[in-house]
Amino acid sequence: MAMAAIGQELSLTARLLRRIILPMVIVAIVAGVGGAWMINRTVEVVNDRILGAASRAIADSLASEDGVIALNLSPAIFGMLEDTERDNVYYSVRKSGVLLTGYGDLPDIVPQGLRDTEVVFGDAVYKGQPVRVVAEGRALPQIDRPVVIEVAETLSTRKRESRRELLALAFLEVLLVLLAAILLPVAVRRGMRPLLSLSDDMNRRRSSDLTPLSTSDIATELRPLVLAFNGMLARLGATLDQMQRFTADASHQMRTPLSILRTHVELLRRSQSWNHEGQDSLDDIDLATTRLENLLTQLLALARADSAHEAGVDLEQVDLTSVVRQIAEDAAPRAVAAGMELHFDSPSRAVHVRTHRVFLAEVLANFVDNAIRYNRPGGSVALAIVERPAHVEVVVEDDGPGIPAADRAKVFDRFTRLPRDSKRPGSGLGLSIAARLARAIGTDIGLHEGISGRGLRVVVKISRVHVVERQVTG
Repeated sequence: MAMAAIGQELSLTARLLRRIILPMVIVAIVAGVGGAWMINRTVEVVNDRILGAASRAIADSLASEDGVIALNLSPAIFGMLEDTERDNVYYSVRKSGVLLTGYGDLPDIVPQGLRDTEVVFGDAVYKGQPVRVVAEGRALPQIDRPVVIEVAETLSTRKRESRRELLALAFLEVLLVLLAAILLPVAVRRGMRPLLSLSDDMNRRRSSDLTPLSTSDIATELRPLVLAFNGMLARLGATLDQMQRFTADASHQMRTPLSILRTHVELLRRSQSWNHEGQDSLDDIDLATTRLENLLTQLLALARADSAHEAGVDLEQVDLTSVVRQIAEDAAPRAVAAGMELHFDSPSRAVHVRTHRVFLAEVLANFVDNAIRYNRPGGSVALAIVERPAHVEVVVEDDGPGIPAADRAKVFDRFTRLPRDSKRPGSGLGLSIAARLARAIGTDIGLHEGISGRGLRVVVKISRVHVVERQVTG
């Protein structure tokens, strides 16, 4: 039971984790893509601001004297762009496309020129390396058109910063997923324990146990579910009580008119005023009434057997030998009337078992009755108690036609009869009742071929754990 509960908990946890972790992974991937875009964008914006500051510093160092442009560059201007890896920095100053100073082959990203203080960023390739370029226009006194300053920087720093932050982002996301994979099962199992405990409590109940579930130790989240379930149990209990009362009332109401009918039939038969056809009709009425009464008795017995199987029965210590002997004595007149021999064999010592006396007697009497009823004329029936190492057997064996192996499992179904017995009286409920009563008292029934190769051998097994043997003393 514990292993089954653990397996159920693990299976439920696995299903929940699949539903939780997969969306988490998808969210992590989407967040990673968005984070990567944000990192690249942030690195580009920050470095573009530094690059733009350098271009403004160069523009601020420009001056004009008598229409001549002068440039006073400070080393600090390019120092702000330097780092440990020494990105290469290039610049140019042009007027109307004519180079005034700097690198003449630096790509011109604004050949059409710029207005005063207008700034443009662009990407280019210089000396075989990708570079980021900023171009800024600056108007000077006595100069007819704005001067264009361009500053280009290789991308090593940008790539390094982006790579470092992307690795940090990936590490954090992997760490988050791993922590979720480790902590979520624990959290889910703890969260599911009250529900699984409630499920175990419900599974351990017998089907007839309709007592309400306790709400004292139930988690707040489960309380509405438990209250709703208790309400359903109350309604179901009321319905079952009504059905049981109806069954009891109907049985009494039906038995009374049947008894009256049989009594009047018997009185009419004794009147001696009936011709041959009338007597045949009375016999048919009597036979039909008897069959209906027997069917009603068996239906009520079947209902009792089902109720015993669902609700369980109280077992007691029973003298198995006396029970079987009484069954043999009760069946002896029927066997003699049918021209059959009835044998009874039991151990020399009394065998006591823990069972239900009435139910066990009904099970055994059912098989003895069938052995007599369906046996061949002049046949024999043997009833015996056999002790085995692991159990005690009560064996009922006849030498009649038996039951084919293919039909032995079917005969325990309700209203099932073999085709050869369709014309014999019976309802097909006897073995079904016996099987249900046997399950209710914890015994097994086996149908086998007779030892002599003919007939049917019925073995009712009672486990040794229920057996108490007492030595017979004189």
